[in-house]
Amino acid sequence: MFGRVYLGTKAHQLLERTLGPPDMAERWDAHHRASAEAIYSAAIDLRGLILKGCQFLGSRADVLPPPYVEILGRLQDRVPAHGFSVVRRTVERELGAPLEDVFSWIGERPIAAASLAQVHEAKLHDGRHVAVKVQYPEIDGLVRSDLSNLRALFRAVGVIEKDFDLMPLLDELGAYLPLELDFENEARNAERVADFFADRGDVAVPEIVWEHTTRRILVMEFVEGIKINDAEALQAAGVDTEKIATLLVEAFSEQILVRGFFHADPHPGNLLVQPEGPRLVLLDFGLAKDLPEGFHAGMVDFVSSLLQGRVELMAHALGELGFETRDGGDEALLEIAKVILRVGQELRERKGLRPETVEELRREIPEHVRRNPIVRIPHHLVLLGRVVGLLSGVSTALGANIDVVQTLAPFALRRAAAPPGP
Repeated sequence: MFGRVYLGTKAHQLLERTLGPPDMAERWDAHHRASAEAIYSAAIDLRGLILKGCQFLGSRADVLPPPYVEILGRLQDRVPAHGFSVVRRTVERELGAPLEDVFSWIGERPIAAASLAQVHEAKLHDGRHVAVKVQYPEIDGLVRSDLSNLRALFRAVGVIEKDFDLMPLLDELGAYLPLELDFENEARNAERVADFFADRGDVAVPEIVWEHTTRRILVMEFVEGIKINDAEALQAAGVDTEKIATLLVEAFSEQILVRGFFHADPHPGNLLVQPEGPRLVLLDFGLAKDLPEGFHAGMVDFVSSLLQGRVELMAHALGELGFETRDGGDEALLEIAKVILRVGQELRERKGLRPETVEELRREIPEHVRRNPIVRIPHHLVLLGRVVGLLSGVSTALGANIDVVQTLAPFALRRAAAPPGP
């Protein structure tokens, strides 16, 4: 599959250089779309790291053309589940007891299935209603072998294609996947974020059931709610969608700007709304991120230069935040700074972004990254970009018109005034 995609790409590059047909853009789009569909099918068949990696790439608009992002993005919530017999064996081996000794009832049909695990609804003998996240038994070995195989493949590609370095992406996968395979680490992440909102009744994280949680089994409080992007259901339940959009921005501002630790996989399936309150529920903390020392100061410099409209200082601040270019210059960063400045000006004037501006931002920055000699965007900024995209996308889906700058400001000031420390 990789060979077919690669050779097809080289053929299109040759055609573009030699003949330059007028419909080349359409040819590239068709090639990318067919290639993405082939990769999607292979990921569903092979599972393991390949599936997880393709989910990851589906969020990397800075690396891949739009058809890949669109098609691989489907992998976020369309993963085939394992049979219940596999779930039974895994749970009984991990907990060292028959399934019936742990749960008074467990649903055989999963309520969610992802690349590494699936989730079942259950009840404990003491009456607690729980969700049981079960890691696929073969996944650990698959991840190790897939990492080794992909590393060899990407090194070979790097020898042939000097300007096409996939190793940083693989390094990112190798860094965070072992953490996602450790459900005890996920449980600790969940409790850490829950502590952030302990004094608030409008943001919740399910309680962990530690006595039945291991590295491969995670048992937590079962929480019901409406998916945050289901505007029709929210309105039918009488939920103020503008209030929910504001609450979402506040929740992630608290994590990012004040605490320096945030939920880094915030797709709509991981965000529920309970109409009473309303209340925002955060789920699935397998991927959570500590922000590096100095990040907040760098962001203050960037925002300050943005407010002054000084693109040279914005470009410099991007470098301070960890963007790297192949030649060490700021030319590529200047182009990105100009796009961000234009968007920032609209945000201040309109107290929000038009949908077409969001689409331009989603398309233009990745295009500048691919076209210019930028060799690295820090992983934490990529993850933050996903969060920003979520906030904008959800606000648009909810028809909300919130003043993002006004909502963010109190959290930025709290961090600036806070004493040093974790």
